Formats: sequence, C-alpha cells, structure tokens
Amino acid sequence: MELGPDVLDEPACGGCQSLVLEPYIQCETCSKAAGKTFVCLHCFAKGVEFDGHHSDHPYSLVKNNFPVFERNWTALEELQLLKAVSDCGYGNWSDIAHKVRTKNPVECERHYNHSYIENPKEDMPGFSEAELNLFPKPVIYKLCEDPPRPGEGSLLATEMAGYMAGRGDFMVEHENYMEMDLRGLQFDQPDEEDALETELKLTVVDVYMRCLKERQRRKRIVRRHGLINLRKNARFRARCDMQMCHCLDSLRVFTQLVAPGDLDIYLEALQYEHELKQEISKLQEYRRNRLTKLRHIPVYKALSKSRDRQREGHHLLDDVLTHVKDEAACQTWLQRQATFDSLNKGVATNLPNPVRKTAPPLEIVELPGFDQLTSQEKELCSHLRLVPAAYLDFKATLVSEASKNGTLRLAQARQLIKIDVNKTRKIFDFLVTEDYIKKE
Repeated sequence: MELGPDVLDEPACGGCQSLVLEPYIQCETCSKAAGKTFVCLHCFAKGVEFDGHHSDHPYSLVKNNFPVFERNWTALEELQLLKAVSDCGYGNWSDIAHKVRTKNPVECERHYNHSYIENPKEDMPGFSEAELNLFPKPVIYKLCEDPPRPGEGSLLATEMAGYMAGRGDFMVEHENYMEMDLRGLQFDQPDEEDALETELKLTVVDVYMRCLKERQRRKRIVRRHGLINLRKNARFRARCDMQMCHCLDSLRVFTQLVAPGDLDIYLEALQYEHELKQEISKLQEYRRNRLTKLRHIPVYKALSKSRDRQREGHHLLDDVLTHVKDEAACQTWLQRQATFDSLNKGVATNLPNPVRKTAPPLEIVELPGFDQLTSQEKELCSHLRLVPAAYLDFKATLVSEASKNGTLRLAQARQLIKIDVNKTRKIFDFLVTEDYIKKE
C-alpha cells in the first residue's frame, strides 16, 4: 500500500459531502477514471450513488491503523509525525506532539530519531516492467468456459456444432452466400463500359461492405454479451420459472442496445423482484389465513396438505356415488368386477367398455363476446362448450355464405367450419331454426 500526504487532508464523502473518518471506502473504478472518490460508511451501507459512481463498483477499505516500524505507532501517526516535523522543524517536539495529538514530546523525539535517523529503513523494492515481446506467438488452445472452448468430441462441442472455438468464429456467416454475387464481378476500362453498369457494380460492392459490417456487429454483440456460452445461459434460465423465461425471451431483442454488465444487472434485478413478489404473495396468503407468527407457518402447511388429501378422498367418494346413482354406470361397474373375478379364476373374458361421461356445460359468463349473445345462443354455446367469440365468427361466416347463394347446405357448412362435425350440425340446425339462414 502506497501512503501519500493526501491521507491527512481529510477527504470528503461524495454522497453526503461530509469529512470521512477512518475507516472509509475508496471506489477503485471512479478513482482510475476521474480522481479518487471516497464514500463514508453510512452512505456505503445505504448504497448511495452519485455522478458516475455506482453501488456495485469494486472498492477498497481505507484505514491506516496498522503499524509500520513499531507496534505502538500506526501508519496515520507516522504521516502526522512527518508532516509535523516538516511544518515545525526538527527539535520543536512540543509543537510536533501537539500536531500528532496522540504522543507526547519524548515519544515523538525517540521514535523519530530511532526510525528515521539512527536506523533508517530502506525503500520498498521496485519491480521492473514486464519485458515486451514484439514477436507474435501462436494462441494456445486451452479448455475453458468463458469464452467457451470445449474439448474435441465432448458433449458441449457437439451441441455447439458450427462454432469454431479456436478461432472464435462461425462456419456459417450472416448472409453466408453474399460472396457469390461478387465472384464474377469485373471492372473494365472506364471507356469500355456504360456508366450505369459501373454504378450498378459499385452498388453491389457497397452492399457487400455493409454485409461485412453487419457480420462484425453481430459477432461483437455475441462476444460482449457471452451469448455463445450455452452453459452460462442455461444456468441462469434454470433459476427462472416459465413466466420469467418468457420475459427474458421478450427482452432478448434489446441486447444490442445496452452494455453487457448493465443487462446482467437488470436481468438479475428482474429475477430478484420476481422472487420477492412470490414471497410476498405467500406472506399475503398466510395473513389472509390469520397467521401472524413465522413459527405457525409449518403447522399451516402440514394442515393444508392434510386438507388436500381429504379433499381428494371426497372427490373419489363423489365418483363412487355418481356411479351408484347412474344405473348404466353401475351395471358396467358390476360387469367389470365380475369379469375381474373370472380372470382371477382363469376364465378368459372380454372387459366391457366404460360408459363415456358427458362433458359438463361450459361457464361462459366472463368470456369475450358473451354480451353479444341471445339467451338461446348462450345456452347453445354452454352445452357445445364453445367460446362466444368463436361462435360469433362461425355464425358470421355461415350467414355471409348463405346470403351469397340464398341457401346453404350442411356439407358446405362443414367445409367452412373446421370443428367437430356434431357441433357443426348443431350450429347449422340452430341457425336454420332461428331463421338466420335457409336450408337448401
């Protein structure tokens, strides 16, 4: 750590503009870009952001309470002593001790003479700059995940077929056959060809140059955002549910407009927000059930599972009662039981087919187009289990076709409406009965 005299200048916090006290935070990113940036611990704990400083920048904790030469003398006291000797002059130990504030004149004199005059310490060793090699070297192929360089014959290499990991390039380019338009292009002497033909050839070359720029732009986006790293993207998507994955797919188009780090932060924030909403919905469910203590939640979950099992048992009992009330279903059940008894005795018999249940009417009250139906049409859609909007479309198609020819046949209606033939027949008969169309 390099200590300079600016440590004693009591720097100000960039967030609250107050003088920072040790220990405090120094932003490494902003310090390299626009001078040293300091943040007090209070602003750092709240994640305060200002100017170009963000709360996720790398930082270092600044404190000068470590010893340098002697255990009872910290680095900050060393700096204060050197500055005081420079201001007051050697020998004015009373004034020097007054500036140091934590040591008396005798201690200041003894420590200064011992550490800086009698036993001076050598400077810290310097490091020579790394030797620059101007000669190119071959790139060594090393297995790694970012950028992805899978081993030959591995599963990942098979999944990434078409990507040349050693070159960081693709076998199939954007507009891969663009070069085919240029292979037979020749430029003759200006006086031997028409000006329009020359302009056309130059336009083809200009289109090709734009294609090359687009290829580089796409590769730059893929490289900056790590889109070729399948495992990284798969790991992030594995943490998300279907709703979040759909959100990620819809945001994919905006990848080229933002920086890679900002996009990752934004996606992580969306995922965290989604998880918080799920946790909040669970807490709201607990509150609706009059739970106010966290220790009551395990008991509530256990009771909920027990109620669900009892509810499933009730459904099974309802099915049994339904078969008992339905005489045909009851006879079928008795026949199947008798058949099973015969099979247990070794007698080969055919199992009777179970009776097919009729689907219950569809609840269409809140579906689109419900308000446009008459009472008869509502009953028809409910029994046929048709969405009102779909029925209105079928009705408009059949009425329009009947108005063209004056009449309509059932076979024509079945060609116009690609649904179940029984439903088509019922809709056709209903429209004929209500005099919407005329039957041939």
